[in-house]
Amino acid sequence: VLVGREATETRLKESGARFRRLHVASHGVFDAAEPMASRLLLAPDGHNDGSLTVAELYDLELDVDLVTLSACETGLGDVASGDDVVGFTRGFLFAGANSIVSSLWQVDDMATMRLMLSFYGSLTSMPAHDALRAAQRRLIESGVSHPYYWAAFQVTGA
Repeated sequence: VLVGREATETRLKESGARFRRLHVASHGVFDAAEPMASRLLLAPDGHNDGSLTVAELYDLELDVDLVTLSACETGLGDVASGDDVVGFTRGFLFAGANSIVSSLWQVDDMATMRLMLSFYGSLTSMPAHDALRAAQRRLIESGVSHPYYWAAFQVTGA
């Protein structure tokens, strides 16, 4: 677990492939004008600026089962030449992730925290898409019924 200043872009790049699952809880910035410049904001260090861009994902080799991007707008993308949608999801799939949990809009911190805790609680006994659906249902049943708070997250991949 890397928190605060320890959660550097360098550590993710160098150590990410050592784990089956990666969970990134940070700020996400989608750049509609230049999707390859969309970024996750991590801590800077002497080697990297802390801004992990989609373009940089194409240089990573991650052999992970699941990447969870608990950040705003990480599931957005833009159609590039042909039918390719460029964004974090495609970048992490290209880097070797089997599945990605990402968000389609700006998310509420407290609702997202509750959703993620429930998601990981279910992930031990079911696939990611079922665990996410179960977590979303639990949030609704707890009284958080407006879709803004639970519907932003999606699973892409296996």
